[in-house]
Amino acid sequence: MDNVKITVLVDNFNGAISGYVKDFGFAALIEKGNVKVLFDTGTSPEVLRNNLHIYGVSPGSLNAVILSHNHYDHTNGLTAIVKEYPDIPIYVHKYWDNPVRYSGVGLSEMQVIVSEGAHECKELAKGIYLTNTKSSGDYGGIHEHACYIQTDDSYILICGCCHPGLNKFLSDRSDLDIPMDGNLHFIGGMHSFRFTDIEAEKLIAYVKSITLCHCTQNAKTFFKQFGDKCQKAVLGKTILFK
Repeated sequence: MDNVKITVLVDNFNGAISGYVKDFGFAALIEKGNVKVLFDTGTSPEVLRNNLHIYGVSPGSLNAVILSHNHYDHTNGLTAIVKEYPDIPIYVHKYWDNPVRYSGVGLSEMQVIVSEGAHECKELAKGIYLTNTKSSGDYGGIHEHACYIQTDDSYILICGCCHPGLNKFLSDRSDLDIPMDGNLHFIGGMHSFRFTDIEAEKLIAYVKSITLCHCTQNAKTFFKQFGDKCQKAVLGKTILFK
């Protein structure tokens, strides 16, 4: 398996490396071998374009975009990419067109690929998976999917806002043939989700790191339960997973 690098490119949760512009929303660049996938796109095309430039990645070098859910702070930066590269594949879940509050940019005339359920995206790279679509009552109702990335000895679960709850995405490991006792890394916005102490105790042996971003409301609980395995994301900082 290739090493995996993940760099948060849009975030408002913590500090930032010089040159990166903080903004409300979330976007992260997944690099697996020679494949570059942007997970969510933040709120502002200008901010995303700046931060991609500071990192040294051209929008034209991206292989695909994965959008976790249809809220503006995860989708509205998309025009920074599709304006110049309209043929880039954009992965969304099957309930994308359901009416939602705070919805993002329309995707008409874009190269949309609808994910019907949990599967490996082998057309992108071996070891990149999309979960089933989960529902949440937040903001009147929202659907969301997440992404697993396989490394040599672990699986990274990246979430946009985790509205349905991290435990719901963890339940999809069986559908994806991901071992239930495999090592795990979590990264992304966690919104109002928190593990119960019993859930955390069962997971702690398998969880190798947690990187909190964007909308996380229960950071103190994560730090209490997982200690130094937990950290707050730094905008522009690359995390290497082997």
